[in-house]
Amino acid sequence: MIVILYIAALIAAIALLVIAIYLGKTLKSTSQTMDEVAKSLEKITVEVQGITGESQKLLDKTNTLLEDVNGKVAKVDPVFDAVGDIGTSLLGLSQSVRELATLATNKVGQNEAKISQAVSISNSILSFREKMKANKAAKEAAKEAAKEASEQSNF
Repeated sequence: MIVILYIAALIAAIALLVIAIYLGKTLKSTSQTMDEVAKSLEKITVEVQGITGESQKLLDKTNTLLEDVNGKVAKVDPVFDAVGDIGTSLLGLSQSVRELATLATNKVGQNEAKISQAVSISNSILSFREKMKANKAAKEAAKEAAKEASEQSNF
């Protein structure tokens, strides 16, 4: 029975030795993994610091550009205001001209009969004047003819 006890102790010792060996390998593998993680974190830290610096430069340039654009927009705003005022003025002028044309058209429509009558009277006056000229010319022609006839009869 002592032999069995020795054999059991020997088996327990071998089992502990195997467990210790596997535990050592596992710890060594874990240690290597942790070293690689630490190296990766260092690289990531360096990259993040580089990105942070570049990002800060980019933000500074963006702020400078934004200030420049805001300054230029502020200088251009009065031009757009003036163009808007011109558009408003032209609209007012156009409406005034339209109202004036409408008023003139209405007045002409209201006075159309009077205008027609005035044109008719003017045409009558011109016709009468032409008749008077024709009568005067005929009388002068008759006088001339009578004068010529009397001159010829005197010869």
